[in-house]
Amino acid sequence: MQRRLLGAELFRLRELAGLTQEEAAEHLGKAANKISRVESGKIGIDKTDLDVLLELYQATEKDALWCRELSRLSKPKRGRPTGETTLYLGPHWFRAYRDLETDASEIKRVATEVIPGLLQKEVYIRAMFDAQGVDPTDRIVDDTLRVRAARRALVTRPNPTRFEFVLSESALRRQVGGPEVMAEQLQHLAEVAKLPNVMLQIIPFNSRSYVHLSTDFTLFRFGHEMINDIVYLELYSDAAYLDKPPETVRSYAELFSRAQGVALGPVESRHLVESVAQEYVAAVGTRR
Repeated sequence: MQRRLLGAELFRLRELAGLTQEEAAEHLGKAANKISRVESGKIGIDKTDLDVLLELYQATEKDALWCRELSRLSKPKRGRPTGETTLYLGPHWFRAYRDLETDASEIKRVATEVIPGLLQKEVYIRAMFDAQGVDPTDRIVDDTLRVRAARRALVTRPNPTRFEFVLSESALRRQVGGPEVMAEQLQHLAEVAKLPNVMLQIIPFNSRSYVHLSTDFTLFRFGHEMINDIVYLELYSDAAYLDKPPETVRSYAELFSRAQGVALGPVESRHLVESVAQEYVAAVGTRR
């Protein structure tokens, strides 16, 4: 996974530098397909060549550090393999998520208790921080709002990613910030659900299901030169990424399909979201 992330990052930096793959390969003195294979994640790149490319692309210090970290992590470890999970600690876990989110052609998300970040309105985000006792003037709040705004643009950009969301009704009923906040959030959710590249389905409380609804996860799929899907599991202060063995990743794809199978259809789901939003609107009216 780190090798794929490194390739995607080098692709982005090369595009920003306005260079072709052939020009970059010529600068390295390598075969013409060298850059293509690195950018697709098929092969790694040694430190000397990486440093040359980072200088050629005029990468910022922050981007260069990230690329070197990915290169270090992508090196094969000696000894017996220890499993299929890649664990990122601290701030790196979210940088990896954003890179995958930007690069994916299809994203499938199951959420049980909270509206997914990509769909959150500003008032909802602020209410979440307020519930945690975070000062609304704290820099982390502004940084989060800025990042979320950039992420939301993925939904409406040209040639947008295909999104499929399956939410439990709990995510609609779990009040974050009170009825007024929830009314605005769910009205926004209903509007996003109308977009042609978004499929939203809700598993209602009265659904008789034995699907593992307590399992929140994201499945990334890629439309160019990448075979494996990647599963993202968010933990308390870090995250796990699964890209092997294939049967483990496949089990999450099957779980997503089962969740879709017990959920309402897209039209019925949107009607439920709108109905719950109106309940919150009515609740706001009775308070005034």
